[in-house]
Amino acid sequence: MREAAGAEPCPECGTAVRPGQLLCQGCFVPFSLMAAARAAQTPPQGAAPEASPEPTALLPSAHGADSEHTRVINVIPGALPRPLETRRDAPPRALRLRFPSGEIVAVEPANSIRLGRDPKHCPAVPFLAAHDNLSRIHAMIGVEPDGSAWISDESSTNGTFVHGYRLAPGERAPIRPGDTLRLAADVTVRVLL
Repeated sequence: MREAAGAEPCPECGTAVRPGQLLCQGCFVPFSLMAAARAAQTPPQGAAPEASPEPTALLPSAHGADSEHTRVINVIPGALPRPLETRRDAPPRALRLRFPSGEIVAVEPANSIRLGRDPKHCPAVPFLAAHDNLSRIHAMIGVEPDGSAWISDESSTNGTFVHGYRLAPGERAPIRPGDTLRLAADVTVRVLL
């Protein structure tokens, strides 16, 4: 491979390295992690350990008296990733519940719904009226403004189960997408996002 004027070869792959580059364009390894850099920091056997050199001292430097402290970065359009959105920055999403008969019910952030067989008190889930083993108001599911979700048992007769454990009356348990909930013996609810 041909080296550009004033360029040094990469210690790992030999690709020409222009002054000021932080990582090799051939092997994409940062110069601060390369074996040659580590070897330069390790004193020979029997020698007293020296203070670690400045990390930038290991980078290729510009040669010549007229060089400035300017770094040139070659940018390929679309090559740089967009800043990642963190959970804290992302707007909370609605939690979705998939019931055994295929119905999907959404619970928006800062809201809650009741689950039970009484359509008057549980209007979001009128299809549960067919399950006689559910209490009229069996459980409640809510999503906080930050997106965290929970389920609580509303003193049901046949129980509300999360992660295989029965909740005590009034007990609240956190739920996440992928969890499976069970109301009484036969109503299995899958939590989606």
